[in-house]
Amino acid sequence: MKNYIFILASIMLFSCGNKTKKQNHSVIGIEFSSESFEKAIKISKELNKPIFIDFSTSWCGPCKHMDSFVFTDSIIGDFYNKNFICLKYDAEKGEGITLANKFKIKGYPTLLFLSPQLEIELKHAGYRDTKEFLELGYTVVNEKSLYHTIPSTLPNDKPAIKDLIEFNSFLSLTNEFEKDSDLFDYYKNIPKNKWYTPQYFHLIENNSYSIFSPLSKFVVVNRNKYSELYGKERIDKFISRLMSFAFETPKKLYGKSFNNHSDDEINKSLFSELTKIDSVIAGKNKLDHEIILLCKNIRENYSDTEIWDSLYTKVEYYNKHYSHFDKEWYNLSNDWSLRAVKIASNDLEKKNYNEIILKHAKSSLNESDYNEFAEGLSIGTVYEFVSSKKQSKNSKKELTIALGILAKSHPISKVLADQFISKINVSNKDIINYKEEILKNAL
Repeated sequence: MKNYIFILASIMLFSCGNKTKKQNHSVIGIEFSSESFEKAIKISKELNKPIFIDFSTSWCGPCKHMDSFVFTDSIIGDFYNKNFICLKYDAEKGEGITLANKFKIKGYPTLLFLSPQLEIELKHAGYRDTKEFLELGYTVVNEKSLYHTIPSTLPNDKPAIKDLIEFNSFLSLTNEFEKDSDLFDYYKNIPKNKWYTPQYFHLIENNSYSIFSPLSKFVVVNRNKYSELYGKERIDKFISRLMSFAFETPKKLYGKSFNNHSDDEINKSLFSELTKIDSVIAGKNKLDHEIILLCKNIRENYSDTEIWDSLYTKVEYYNKHYSHFDKEWYNLSNDWSLRAVKIASNDLEKKNYNEIILKHAKSSLNESDYNEFAEGLSIGTVYEFVSSKKQSKNSKKELTIALGILAKSHPISKVLADQFISKINVSNKDIINYKEEILKNAL
C-alpha cells in the first residue's frame, strides 16, 4: 500500500504547470526556452542541436511528477541543456495545440526529439524516471559521444563523471539501508569541496536514507551553502524526506542499541534530535507520521469515535500549519483523498466497511473534504481488489460502492484507469457499467 500511495500522489494529485520556474541559485535542471517554435527551429539549425519537446497538460499527474523530480535533476539539466534546444508546451493551450496536432500527440507526457530539420528522432509517450529519461537523450545524441557531451563543474574530470554514472546505477540495486554506508565509502576518497558540485550532491540527495549518516550530516551542517547553490526549498525538501524516513523506521535508524527501548522512548528521543536540526520541519513530519498511524489504526477500529476525533483534530492542525509546505515543495495538497487511501481496507472481507467509513466521514467533514475522502477511499478499494485478485460476494460489494463513487466524481487520469480500473474483470452488471463509465471519461 505504501508504494501505491506514492503512485497515487504522482498520478492524480499533482497539478501541472506550463513553464519551469526559474530559481535564483546557480544550478537548476532543464532550462526550457521561452522562444516560439519557429525561433527555436532557427536556433537549432544555427547550433546544429536537436530539439527536445515536452508535451503535457494541466491535468496530467505524471507530467507534473516529471516537472518536479526529473526535469529538475542536476545531471539531467547538465546533459539536456548542453545537447538540446529544450521546449515545453501545454498541448491544450496556445501554440501547444497546433504542435500537438502537427506531431500527432495522443498521450501525456509525450517526450519528442526532433532533428534541426524537424525529422522525428525519437518519440516516447509516458512517464520516464531520471535514469530512463537520461537514456532517451543518450539515444538521440549517440552513445559514442556520451562523455564528450555531458557538461560538468569538475574540470578535466571526465573519467570521474563516467564513474559517477556507473556508481549511481549500482546504488539503484542496493538495499535502502545499505545506501548510506556505500555512499560514504565512495565519498571517502573524494575531496570535500567536490561534495558541493551538482553530480556529487545529486548522489547524496537521491540515495541518502538516514539523516544521521555522515553525508546527510554534512549537508545539514553546511545547509546555508547548499541552499545558496541549489535553493532553500530543495534543501528543505531533502531534509524533510530524511526526517520522514526517520519517523517511519526509527529502530532501524538507531540500530541494535535501541532494541530494548519502547517506541515512545525512541520517538521522543528522535523528535528531540530532529528538532535540533529544524523544529518546524521536524514538527511537520512528526504530525504527518501520527496521522498515518491513526489512518492505519482506523482500519482495525473503524467504529472507534475517539480515533476519528483525534484524526480530525490532527489533520485540521496539519492543514493550518504545514500543508503549505506540500503545495510549495510538491505542488501537492496532502488532502483527505490521500488520507483516505491509507484508511482503505486491506481486507475486503470486512462487512460494510466502506459504508461505515463513509458514514463517519460524512458526519464530520464539509462537502468538499468529504468528496475528496470518498474518492481516495474508493481508489484504495480498487487497488486492493485488483492486487488481491480475490473475488467474493463481499469484496464485489465493496468494489461496487467504490466504482459508483468514482463514476460520479471528477474524471480520473488515463494512467490510473489503465493501471487499475481496466484490470477489473468481474461479471457483474453494475461493476461493468461503472467500469465502462470511468474508462470512457478518464483523462
